Amino acid sequence: MLYLSGIFIAFFLTFLLLTKKGKSSADFILSGWLLVIGINLLAHYLFLTGQYAKYPSFVFLGFTLPLVYGPFLYLYVKKQTSPNPFSLKQLLHFLPFVICNLLFVSFYTASFNERLNIFKHEGRGFNVEMLLRLYGIYISGIVYVAISFLILYKFRKNMVQQFSNTERINFNWLLYLIIWIGMIWGLVLFNENANIIYGAVVIFIMWLGYFGIKQVQVFNQSNSFFSAEKVVEEEVIVNVTDSQDKKYQKSGLTKESIEDIHTRLLIVLNEEKPFINPNLTLNELAELLKVHPNYLSQVINSKENKNFYELINEKRIEEFMHKIIQPDSKQYTFLAIAFECGFNSKTSFNRNFKKYTGVTPTEYQKTF
Repeated sequence: MLYLSGIFIAFFLTFLLLTKKGKSSADFILSGWLLVIGINLLAHYLFLTGQYAKYPSFVFLGFTLPLVYGPFLYLYVKKQTSPNPFSLKQLLHFLPFVICNLLFVSFYTASFNERLNIFKHEGRGFNVEMLLRLYGIYISGIVYVAISFLILYKFRKNMVQQFSNTERINFNWLLYLIIWIGMIWGLVLFNENANIIYGAVVIFIMWLGYFGIKQVQVFNQSNSFFSAEKVVEEEVIVNVTDSQDKKYQKSGLTKESIEDIHTRLLIVLNEEKPFINPNLTLNELAELLKVHPNYLSQVINSKENKNFYELINEKRIEEFMHKIIQPDSKQYTFLAIAFECGFNSKTSFNRNFKKYTGVTPTEYQKTF
């Protein structure tokens, strides 16, 4: 019953994702992963109940499916923390799974009775291939869990270069996902009982369904950190010839280009005020300026001596200070005006206000 519950939940969650409105690439990746987990659990259930005698090839395919858990985890974390569109090149991560199954071509093409006989003798005749499959699963899990954690760590460390509001970015969903897969791979490495391993997979599916629906609502609304799934193409084409521009040779920016981007940046911020969008990201601002996000980030750092988060929130505070002196603003609270200026929480407003004015909003209001 435990395995059947896990199978049902995996397929049900896949259905929820595929029928969800406004699906992102991350949703398709997660739905594919859940579908694979459901198939993997079903194959193990058939094996346990002796029904492999009816579906030997399907059950055997299930033995190789753990090879795609790592790639799915990596691609999901990568997509959730990057605005770059999905690329067909990323399918190369599934190449080990394909190669593994190619090693067993002679099994899949054997007669039905021969396949049953191989099962009854625990893979006799495929000892080397089975060993390669096992070590492939070991390596895949270790490598992809480590890479996924590193991606999330770097994203969290550098998020002030990407987002203007960071208070509501929930890292727990991805972090717990990585931890869960890491725990399952720990069982794979140090435990030989397949029932315990697949039991952990079922519990993981149950947690994923509960936490995904109850906490982060991943199955009924967008939970990507990026609202846009595209990268701004480079429009600024520069050549570095001046020796004074050596500092920017690596990025390809000249002094003139930096000055031009900075001038246009200030114009956009002062005239269009994109910072009133509480979810403004570096990529969205770069799109307005028609420059590459990396270039814009470099310009902000070098010309303003701030990161993206600091610059945008400083502009929000400036806009707030301008608004509160207007006669028609006296009927509104400070917090209401702060929300109009782009802040999305009281905590964020209070922290940034004190940072740029030296006093808290309450202290300032007493002198206002």
